[in-house]
Amino acid sequence: MKTLTISRETYLFNTPLEIGLRCLVILTGLKDKAIDIQRLIYLDYLLVHYGDVDSDFESLHPSTPFRTGEILVKRDLVSQGLHLMISKKLITIEYGADGILYKAMPYSASFLQHFESNYMLQLLRINEILTERFSLYSDKELKDYIMKNIDRWGGEFTKEAFIRGDV
Repeated sequence: MKTLTISRETYLFNTPLEIGLRCLVILTGLKDKAIDIQRLIYLDYLLVHYGDVDSDFESLHPSTPFRTGEILVKRDLVSQGLHLMISKKLITIEYGADGILYKAMPYSASFLQHFESNYMLQLLRINEILTERFSLYSDKELKDYIMKNIDRWGGEFTKEAFIRGDV
């Protein structure tokens, strides 16, 4: 009988495949608009933690302490996820005066319709709301929004640590 060995390098969550699919969801929701990797990082955070933006929603990922650190360390994983989707011809790269931009291929929406998991259905639903709310924000406005709120998101456990004496 063969056993499964999980090393420290084995990731169960936020794998390039998972992040690549989330990027595909985001880009597909933007229709024909191409965006850069930093905007994708911001939108990916907002997609999985939409409860931080609007308390009427439950975030798709757990509200862990200091989760906003994801924004700072996710660039490499997002890049890997994008390149995986590019290799499958689901995302394309545009090079221009605005830098390196990513855009969903015309058939990406059809590809996403083949997923039936609750997680994907929730991603698609939240992405519609996210797109409606933030699509008109310029890159600077989106960054300013993130920076203005980053201290509030993930900080709900800080006071608890003081009470327990962990700090």
